[in-house]
Amino acid sequence: MKSPLKEIIIESAGKKILTFHKDEYLFHENEDSNGVYFIISGKVKIIKNENQPAQTILYLVKPGDILGIHAVINELRYTSSAVALVKTCVCFVPAKEFQNLINCNNKHKLSIMQLLCSNIDIIESKIISRTEKTTGERFAELILLLADTYGLTKDNELKIELSFEDLADLAGTSKRYLSKIIAEFCQKEWVSFKGNVIKILELNSLEKEAKL
Repeated sequence: MKSPLKEIIIESAGKKILTFHKDEYLFHENEDSNGVYFIISGKVKIIKNENQPAQTILYLVKPGDILGIHAVINELRYTSSAVALVKTCVCFVPAKEFQNLINCNNKHKLSIMQLLCSNIDIIESKIISRTEKTTGERFAELILLLADTYGLTKDNELKIELSFEDLADLAGTSKRYLSKIIAEFCQKEWVSFKGNVIKILELNSLEKEAKL
């Protein structure tokens, strides 16, 4: 459980452990913010416009990340939704308990600022990638990001399985066009697909394609 805010979670007397199964929501967009969620294990996607056709995945979450801070600190409703991609275990800290911890320690306030700035950087990078890169470049970048975030098995398979819809959304394209890109990547033997499992075959080629 490595996190710049780990000490806050440890100090919280009101914390409790919650388990969410695949496709269960940790919280919903526009729902009153009742606390923050520290990811102990599992994988989560953060989405906007959950009830609309133009649903968008903002970013993916891994163990050690904390969700809901912006809404809790500003006493707002959650601005996005969090959905478990696999069985996920979290440490939940009620809003008032979390605010009390922040208010009594300046070091905690600094950690909060650093985390929020980091989240802004992630979203800005995604926006730039969508506007300045081709679909193929974005998809190569996505595969590398997933590998860096969640790791690879000894067989170079990503340790995360995403639906075709999620992959298309993260790459900023349609499912139809993503099929074309995947076929090209497989033909070039950069990756292989088996069900929802992605295996990296040519890391250097993906890095060149992503222009990293």
